[in-house]
Amino acid sequence: MPGLRRLASGARVESPSTVGGWLRGQNLPTSAERLIRLVRAIGAEAERQEVEPLPDERHLFDLDHWSRRHRDAVAERIGGRNGGTARQPAHSDGESGIVGSLDLPRPLADWQPERLGVHAAIADPLRTAATGFVLPAYIVRRHDHELRALLTDAASGKDPVLLVLSGYSCTGKTRTAYEAVAARLADWALAYPKDADSLYRLLAADALGPRTVLWLNEAQELLGGHGGEAAAAALRRRLEQPEPLVVIATLWPGHRHELTVRPTGVQDRHPQARALLAAARVITVPAVFGGSALGRLRETGDGSLAVAARTAPDGSITQTLAGGPALVQWYEQADGVQDCYGKAVVTAAMDARRLGHASPLPLALLEAAAPGYLTDAQRAAAPADWFESALAFARTRIKDVVAALGDVAHDHGMGARSGVCRLADYLDHYARTARRERFPPASFWHAVEHHAATAADLYELARSAEHRGRLRLAAALLRRAAHGGHGPAWETIVTMMAYRDLTEEAETLARSVLRSGDPEPMLALAWTLSEVGDPDGTERLIREAATTGRASALTSLAVVLSQGPEVEAALTEAVALGDPEAPYRLAELRRNAGDLTEYERLLWLGASAGDLNAKGELVRLKCRADEWDGAERLARSFADRGDGFELAMMAVERDRDGDRTEAERLAWTVVELADRDVLDAAKRPWPGATFAAVAVLMGLYSDDDGDAEHGDAEPVLRRLTEFRNPQTWAVAAWAQEARYPDRAEALYRRAAERGYLYALERLAMMERRRNAADAERTHRAAVDAGGGVGPLAALWEDEGRTEEAEQARCYGLEIDGSIADPWPFQP
Repeated sequence: MPGLRRLASGARVESPSTVGGWLRGQNLPTSAERLIRLVRAIGAEAERQEVEPLPDERHLFDLDHWSRRHRDAVAERIGGRNGGTARQPAHSDGESGIVGSLDLPRPLADWQPERLGVHAAIADPLRTAATGFVLPAYIVRRHDHELRALLTDAASGKDPVLLVLSGYSCTGKTRTAYEAVAARLADWALAYPKDADSLYRLLAADALGPRTVLWLNEAQELLGGHGGEAAAAALRRRLEQPEPLVVIATLWPGHRHELTVRPTGVQDRHPQARALLAAARVITVPAVFGGSALGRLRETGDGSLAVAARTAPDGSITQTLAGGPALVQWYEQADGVQDCYGKAVVTAAMDARRLGHASPLPLALLEAAAPGYLTDAQRAAAPADWFESALAFARTRIKDVVAALGDVAHDHGMGARSGVCRLADYLDHYARTARRERFPPASFWHAVEHHAATAADLYELARSAEHRGRLRLAAALLRRAAHGGHGPAWETIVTMMAYRDLTEEAETLARSVLRSGDPEPMLALAWTLSEVGDPDGTERLIREAATTGRASALTSLAVVLSQGPEVEAALTEAVALGDPEAPYRLAELRRNAGDLTEYERLLWLGASAGDLNAKGELVRLKCRADEWDGAERLARSFADRGDGFELAMMAVERDRDGDRTEAERLAWTVVELADRDVLDAAKRPWPGATFAAVAVLMGLYSDDDGDAEHGDAEPVLRRLTEFRNPQTWAVAAWAQEARYPDRAEALYRRAAERGYLYALERLAMMERRRNAADAERTHRAAVDAGGGVGPLAALWEDEGRTEEAEQARCYGLEIDGSIADPWPFQP
């Protein structure tokens, strides 16, 4: 009988396309499987036609022969590199294009996390400007221990393992997988196919050798679409081979449900994927941090994590880390014809939050404020439904995680409150630096005056306007807040009137508020009179305020009287009423009377209430008794609660005593603790402590003339600039300002860019020596950042513009920054 070559032209196999076409109908690309099926088809046809192969052709019907030849051909084209295993193939022209495009395994060390799908994170805002990919410290949680234990077993085992990390968008699935693989399989290879076809061809080429990780990030994209079933079937076959292989996949819960639950009443589209995933070990990645994991965030010292912890009060740390940069980018690039209205609304929300509107934001406020953030052309082109479109834009969820504006849950019950929204916490954080020198337009202030949610919100917005030199605006908002029932607003109004020499009017107003039982405006007026040298007026007003029996008024009376039985009675009553400052004042009386036991008890009472004087006296008490260890423990306990001043004062005391080593140690401790707490909004009383600590260090290492350069302070200054705390940079700049102004200016500028207002003001002062126009621009930036109009007025005064300076001090600036014309103060 003729040989196999004759069969190729037989009646049932008339052209090469007959079998090939049938195979293509099975959705099988060129591969080992296709070759095997072809050989089987030819063998079946030979048997049907009773064709006997020639002796030298018998091996061509041996399926193992073709499997080995195919595998060797592929191995040759991938250079013999497969988890450290080399394979020697023959050539196969039909496979060359396919093999050339395979996502082949590479050593794990060759893979960067961003290439594996790990999200870039928000940067540490206090480091130098971050560029490129930001990867914060990793916090190991319970699911990490489970995953790493499984990988440890897989590394020492002989069988393949399929692991699935299940979690919602940006919960850290990919970072979890990357950290676990790096920790447990660092010497393995890793293959990362990008789509179903690539995965199938990788498996068909038998390119996954032992000790390889198959990385299936967002596995639904590989298994759920076109070609996914063929890839799933091929992967099932690969997992049947007894070789150490780890397949690690990430899936959203919804996608996992779609791929694993058998549908009813419709065609089953994913039987292979379902069978594959049924054999997987599933590890759930929680959506939020909780318990001890939250506590460990600050322990890392990582600024990115600290920001995420502060801007994700619900514990959604990974979502904030990953979604924050995308959200900011989405906001900054929203300048298109339609997007500009949404950006205006979001910007108004950012300004409202950073300037003091703490309550949920009324939509009416945002709608009224938005026009001022748009150009004339944009306003003219606005469609009738511009605000609805703007809100839809602002509510777009970025990365399916966070929107710029979100709903506000009902205080009680289910559902969202109507008519209000909340700004994303990370955008709030971003705005406080990015917009720190921007004063909002007139439309914003008109909107908050008429639409602010509460009188307390109005008050905080008024104080922000006051700190930015807009006194007429502040007065208007204060009046609304006061008449809305916010008591502290009256106190500020009275003070503003007194400073404008409206003392009689201020007293009349304070007395009217006093009749309602609130002594604070009267006390504010009294202390203002004290500042201008009117002790009789001060005592008269405080005595009148004390008739209310309020603790603050009684303590004030004791301060102004200084001594006598009336003082002790007032302080005793104030302590009983819970005034935080009264225990320290009464403690002084007890010490003078020789009652040291009661003296110390009262100091502890005042310290526990947060009184700084009491805290300092307790530390000094232990220092005077030569109990330095106890004093330091106490000062550190205060520092842990946000007040490092006493620890800095201990450094000063050690320096005075000549103990250089202890002075230096304590000073560096203060700097380090301040750096740790710099991103914690609850721990703010550090500027004085930092200044004192750096002053000690400069004193220790400068020469006799105070020259840091020619003394030994240069390494100290370099080390100070390596910290994250802008306060530290500014104090280091101050130490160099006189002799090395260029270096000082660079440090001030760096600190000012991170939002430290003092540094901005010092920059302006340095610029006065070179260029008055530059100095005025910087002073104006400091005013708009909240530094007050005083330094700007002082500049004008130095230039001989006395009338402008006095008018600015008295009447402030208009919203646009021009000097306000005289205006009547109407409480």
